[in-house]
Amino acid sequence: MKHLSSWAMPVLLCWVAFGLRLGPLWANRFHSDEALYATWALRIATWHDPLLAGAAPDKPPLLFYTQAAAFLVLGHAEVAARLAGLIAGVVSVALVWRLALIIPLTPFFSQAWAKKGEATANVAAMAMALSPFAILFSPTAFLDPLMVMFALASLVAVMRRRHGWAGVWLGLAAATKVQALIFLPLIMAFAVLRAPRLKHRANSSSLLKQAVRFIVSLAVPVSIVLVWDRLRGGAPFWIQQTVNYGGIRPVYAGEVLPRLAGWASWLPYFFGLPLLVVLIVGLPVLVIYDLTRGARTWPAVFDLTLTAFALAYFFLHWLLAFPTWDRYLLGLVPVMCVLLGRLASLAVGWLAAWIRSTQVAGLMVVSLTVALMIPSAVQAAQSALPVGGDHGPHDGVDRVSAYLRELPKGTVVYDHWLGWTLRYYLWDAPAYVAYFATPGWLAEDLHVFGRTSPRYVVFPADESTTRVERAIAPEGFGLAPVLSGQDRHGQPTFTLYRIESYDR
Repeated sequence: MKHLSSWAMPVLLCWVAFGLRLGPLWANRFHSDEALYATWALRIATWHDPLLAGAAPDKPPLLFYTQAAAFLVLGHAEVAARLAGLIAGVVSVALVWRLALIIPLTPFFSQAWAKKGEATANVAAMAMALSPFAILFSPTAFLDPLMVMFALASLVAVMRRRHGWAGVWLGLAAATKVQALIFLPLIMAFAVLRAPRLKHRANSSSLLKQAVRFIVSLAVPVSIVLVWDRLRGGAPFWIQQTVNYGGIRPVYAGEVLPRLAGWASWLPYFFGLPLLVVLIVGLPVLVIYDLTRGARTWPAVFDLTLTAFALAYFFLHWLLAFPTWDRYLLGLVPVMCVLLGRLASLAVGWLAAWIRSTQVAGLMVVSLTVALMIPSAVQAAQSALPVGGDHGPHDGVDRVSAYLRELPKGTVVYDHWLGWTLRYYLWDAPAYVAYFATPGWLAEDLHVFGRTSPRYVVFPADESTTRVERAIAPEGFGLAPVLSGQDRHGQPTFTLYRIESYDR
């Protein structure tokens, strides 16, 4: 009964996390990258291209095969592609709780607050459940939520001295997204810190056995991915990724400040701006405490290790030429949640010494944390913050695609801007999506094929039709609007035009 009561809070927080993530799950259409990943999964699920030999993927395949399995069960639906991320986001709350529970706390905290670290773990898990960043990324078809879940599982396993499982989970994270290997130094540090304190020779032998077990377990999923990559042929996915990103290099001097501003602009969405200010002020205090009063204690070493990893994670993304995309920071969120839990414990210890009641101090700190996070969490649940998936630019694409699905077989839909998105939403439709690079190319194609079948073209609302109309007019064609899409605020998003042939 006591064991069940200790799990009551993380289970409750997992349900809270699930409920908060349902709004964005249904509210948003696919971001273009989500549409691309889901289309690859459809190629697998329909057995059209089970090895993605004709797709040139630039990512490992675990998410795509997971999505394909969901498509087989749920059909061609957005929720099927997002199911893995939704589950991963909820499970990550429990993993953050477990990780924060295992990491030792300084003896400074009274047993009434820090008994078994449960209160600290509850604060960390609560932060993960209420984090706007986590809320908005979990119900998406991006790779990152699944990758983060596996990386957290690896950290929990290594803290429990399950080094074989730690290797398996990190291997699965890397099989989802190669960037998961950024967690390897933290996992290795935790493995050393959690190693049993034995005699020197025995300790060295134990560390070697653990390292071998970890490496062998890590190699299994990685090897499966490499075999898959060679079976499908073509350029290796990591080479394709390097080509797509233009390579990874140190930033130029002129990029330093703009990139810092770009990455920093995402940080308020971790927990909300008020709590970000608390962290900016509080984390240096925690570090100073660990270097002074808590010096040479294991809890302080863990604090400093987590802080160093968080800083290295941010500086690596800042000073290497990664695209400044919000989803790249998702891996930093659970680390900050654990640090927030430990900072809350420090605050409770100091407040309890002042008011002489640990329970009241704990209630005050937890209540303040929740109060600071709730407004941003509610906004995230309403999909009202600009992180995560699409928040309006692709609204209406489902209406446009529903119209195109009713057109006869052989209909051609020209597109220059929405290729990945249209290919997902028109996956099994009779219409054929054709990319046009320039208005001149479109005019040439219409000159040869324009009168053989119905032809349509989709324009985003912010794109002018003037150049296309001028290019196709000499060939005897014009544009006639037939359907417009609108976003959730009533603003236009797309216009579908029928390409009509006029007598010369």
